[in-house]
Amino acid sequence: MTLAAMALGVCCVPHVAEAQMGGDATSVQGAMKQTERKVVEGLSSEYRLEFGDTDDWIELKTGEWLRGDLRWLRPKGLEAGQDLNFYSNKLDGLTLSWGSVAGVHSPKIKSYTFKNKLKVSGKAMITKDAVIIENDQGVVTYPRAQLLSISEGPPRERTWWSTMLSLGFSANAGNTSQGSLTTQWSLMRMDGHTLGGLSYNGTVAYTDGELNVNRHLGDVSTALFLWDRFYLIPIAGQLLYDAFQNIKLRATPSTGAGVYLFKKTRQRKKHTNQFEWDLQSGLGYQFLTFLSTPTGAKDPQSDGFILFRTHWKLEFLNDDVELTIDWRTVLAYTNFGSTNHTGTVDVSVEITDRFSFLTTFLFLRTRDPQPRADDSVPKENDYQIVVSIALTIN
Repeated sequence: MTLAAMALGVCCVPHVAEAQMGGDATSVQGAMKQTERKVVEGLSSEYRLEFGDTDDWIELKTGEWLRGDLRWLRPKGLEAGQDLNFYSNKLDGLTLSWGSVAGVHSPKIKSYTFKNKLKVSGKAMITKDAVIIENDQGVVTYPRAQLLSISEGPPRERTWWSTMLSLGFSANAGNTSQGSLTTQWSLMRMDGHTLGGLSYNGTVAYTDGELNVNRHLGDVSTALFLWDRFYLIPIAGQLLYDAFQNIKLRATPSTGAGVYLFKKTRQRKKHTNQFEWDLQSGLGYQFLTFLSTPTGAKDPQSDGFILFRTHWKLEFLNDDVELTIDWRTVLAYTNFGSTNHTGTVDVSVEITDRFSFLTTFLFLRTRDPQPRADDSVPKENDYQIVVSIALTIN
């Protein structure tokens, strides 16, 4: 069942929702319309917001209302747009696209971050065009288009952090003895103006007691958002250890810039689909050392490179299903044979607001793999697919 259908069946009829207790959607609608009229007429210094209920309410663009607790609004990281997290006693935790939210009624103290590093705390109403906030200094309004994030209470560092952990394991015994363990972990800090992230993907596997996969890939990413579509990347890079690619360490620090190409939303009859596209480029330095090399081979190697990265994200069924595609090319201009590519495809299907099924496809390619000491040469391409359960903590 889609979110809109659940909302309609559980807590509301079109445009009007029956309250669980206290105020209802009719009184909330009335309070917001009154505030909008006052803003048009001009606010006096003595004016204070009059709320229709003591709880948070959000209005969807479909006309339905949800009552509960607005927990946070955050940018999606490298993708354009924002996600809103809302808790309802009837529907539990929901993560909605900010573009699907028409209005917000929030009589609880929250912190609102705007462009130009402006942060304001207070009670608020948000319309299609404006953010109207009441605090000790009175009532002030800001353009909705300038809003970057919302967090509960006064500004707190912990509200900017999120983490994800997934585990995939398989084993066979009997005629053959096989097993593999894949771990994926990410940690991100996102405050609306800056982004910092760490991630790790590691796989260890064996067959009949012999290790046949031993790969560990780490990633560091940062971004500084100075404009609506363009952002700077102060530092980014990967660390790779891959025993069967003969790579002891491949480090690729870089710096550059990125751009949101576009965000396209398509409203279906019962759900909304979204497609987002992001591009990055930069310059970097590659340090490469091997586990073994033939006599006379250069080890370690150092090269300059140009980075090309593209990032796609598609959301289906009101964010319940997400497809993310990321491709990164390290073009080594000082030694073209050291050029390498990393591609990932993630398909996430939400189970609850914390858990999801995660299917990940990983592709690694090195243009000219370094021969080992015995003159054997690793294959250019490696492929991996993992199905796992992921835990996300915001």
